Amino acid sequence: MDLETLQQSAAECMLCELHKGRINPVFAKGNPSARIMICGMVPADEENKVGLPFVGRAGQLLDKILVDVGLTLDDVYITNLVKCYLAAGLPLNPSWVESCLPYLIVQIDLIRPKAVLCVGKDASIALLGMDSKIALGKVRGKVFDGAFGTRIIPTYHPSYLLRGGGVNHKSYPTVLEDFQLAKEIHLTN
Repeated sequence: MDLETLQQSAAECMLCELHKGRINPVFAKGNPSARIMICGMVPADEENKVGLPFVGRAGQLLDKILVDVGLTLDDVYITNLVKCYLAAGLPLNPSWVESCLPYLIVQIDLIRPKAVLCVGKDASIALLGMDSKIALGKVRGKVFDGAFGTRIIPTYHPSYLLRGGGVNHKSYPTVLEDFQLAKEIHLTN
């Protein structure tokens, strides 16, 4: 299977009820040859309208983070754990994650990134297979061995930073450190 076939399969997926709210499939953006993958949680309203991940306010902050650590869209591949839209404020149902996780695993297998930055608790927990009761702060910034030789780095989601002031959030420098760590893994391996 190639990325184009996988993307088409995800676009036609009806394994859970989230497909009913899908306007445009949201699969990925960036460089499919990149050695750094950024994995968010779920597309929001703006992403559902455009069909690309991280195009709203959180995406604008993610763009700023990339600039601040010296990365561009050519250096990263950006996707989400869940491929279909979920209204803001609603919790992710574990069955939706279970339905979409195989798409993400195949994306990782096809791209073979050196580092996967999981932004947000849901993406981190799903890729690491950890108990959902674990606080993101307990695992953020640590490097975990993932499938296919990847290194997984959990960090805070840009939307979390936005709720506390964006670049002025106390954890903004911490997120920059996590992105820098992914960049270093990419450069040394």
